[in-house]
Amino acid sequence: MKRFLLLPATLAFAVLSAGAAEPTKFIRFVEEEKSDCLQTAVVTYESPKKVKVDLVGAIHIADKAYFDALNVRFKGYEAVLYELVGPSFEERNKPEVKKEAEKLQWVGQLQSMMRDALKLNGQLEGIDYTAKNFVHADMDMSQFTKTQTQKQESFLSLYLKAAQAQKDVNEKRGVNSDAAGMVMLLKILTLKDSSTELKRMIAQEFDSVEDIMAGMETGGGTVLVGERNKVALQVMDKEIAAGKKRLAIFYGAAHLGDMEERLFKQGFKRTKVEWLTAWDLPHAK
Repeated sequence: MKRFLLLPATLAFAVLSAGAAEPTKFIRFVEEEKSDCLQTAVVTYESPKKVKVDLVGAIHIADKAYFDALNVRFKGYEAVLYELVGPSFEERNKPEVKKEAEKLQWVGQLQSMMRDALKLNGQLEGIDYTAKNFVHADMDMSQFTKTQTQKQESFLSLYLKAAQAQKDVNEKRGVNSDAAGMVMLLKILTLKDSSTELKRMIAQEFDSVEDIMAGMETGGGTVLVGERNKVALQVMDKEIAAGKKRLAIFYGAAHLGDMEERLFKQGFKRTKVEWLTAWDLPHAK
């Protein structure tokens, strides 16, 4: 499992050469002597026409300071394209569309359970989606379900893809994650500050999430990632055609490897990578 040294500042900058095309890592677990952390990337790309687009990796449950910092950052963009399957944020509480939003209610409930167990904050509560520069850039529910039917994608097929991708990653790492994970979980549950140690355990596993998602996207891709990414970039193209020159795409970090490839194909060049701390994980004193 890869590890990274934590730079002195909370936000680490790495300026890359304009022609660099190595895949970006959008999420990482960082270890240091006194504290560990889970970080997400903000990566800047520039088109031949000098349009700048930032891919802003999201963690859906995180420290309040992480969401506060993003709210400040988002004020500097002409448009912030955001993910949300279903109606846009401003429409989701309207009676006529509330039933549509309820179809994915289980996702929110799962995130709420994790948020409470890990003593973190939720993205929907932490981010100001009412900002005037926020633009919905995702599928509506009918589009999502129709595309899943066309691709014969189900919860079971996604689970099986994820399980196979996880198995492939574990084999490359040479670990038996099930056995190791159970021993670690039992140890964590006996500790005084179990929520922090549980976060640390989960954060370490995020190191492999991009490899797992890449494995899932082979063989035609998924609606969950690839097809939704197509929609996001279609919205981006519309915003650019309308004259926008400085945009952000705010999507889950697991989406961004595929999205980066699509930007490269459109002629964008990567120019800068920044890191934001989503989970601060101090060691017990």
